[in-house]
Amino acid sequence: MSDQKLLVAGVDEAGRGPLIGDMFMAIVVIEEEKLRGLEQLGVKDSKKLTREKREKLLPLILSIANFVAVHRITPDQIDKYNLNLLELESLVKLVKLALTFHPVKRVFIDAFTNPTTIISALHTIKEDIDVIAEYNADSKYIAVSAASIVAKVLRDWHIDQLKKVYGDIGSGYPSDKKTVEWLQNYYKKFGELPSVVRKSWKTVERILGVPIKKQKSLVEYIEKGKVEE
Repeated sequence: MSDQKLLVAGVDEAGRGPLIGDMFMAIVVIEEEKLRGLEQLGVKDSKKLTREKREKLLPLILSIANFVAVHRITPDQIDKYNLNLLELESLVKLVKLALTFHPVKRVFIDAFTNPTTIISALHTIKEDIDVIAEYNADSKYIAVSAASIVAKVLRDWHIDQLKKVYGDIGSGYPSDKKTVEWLQNYYKKFGELPSVVRKSWKTVERILGVPIKKQKSLVEYIEKGKVEE
C-alpha cells in the first residue's frame, strides 16, 4: 500500500479589475491533510484579511505548501488580447508546471470565466485530474484561499514598486479617487499614459475624456524623467 499523500492545488488571481499594474495568478500545491492546518493559522479569502495579516501568512503558506508558482499578466498583454483567454493560458501553464513536479490529483479554481471552459482546458493536460472550478472559490476552499493570499501580496508589492516610480497612484482601481486623480494629472502633464496603465479599458477614456493609445514603456518613462531633471 502506498503512503503517498493526496496532493491538491488551489489557483486564484489578484489584480483583474484595476486600471494600473500587472495581474498575478498563483497556484499552491499542498497535501490535503495540511489544509486544516492552514485554516487554523487563519488562511481565508485574501479580501477578508488585512494587508498585515496576508503578509504574515505568506511565509507560513510557503513553508507548508509542497509547491507554489506565480504567473504575471502585464497591462500591455491585457491591451492586446482577451483577458479571459490570457487567464486561461496562465492557468494551463501553472497546472502543467505543478504536474511536472507533483502528482496533483485535484485542482480547485476561483472561476474567472465559464467553469466548463476551465475544466475542459485542464482535462486536455490530464484527463483524470479532478477539477473544481467555481465562482467565489476563494471563500470556499482553503487551497484557493492560500493562492489568493500569495497573488494578493505580490500584487500589493508590485503596486508599491510602481509608486516609487510614478508617485501615489492609489490602489489602481477606477473606484479609487487617488487613482483617478493620478491618471488625470499625469495625462494633463505628459499628454500620454505609461505602459503600466491598461489603455484598452474604456474606463480610462471615460475618466480622461479622450481616446487613449499605447505610449511609453517603464524604461522610456524613467529615461524621460532623467532628461527633464
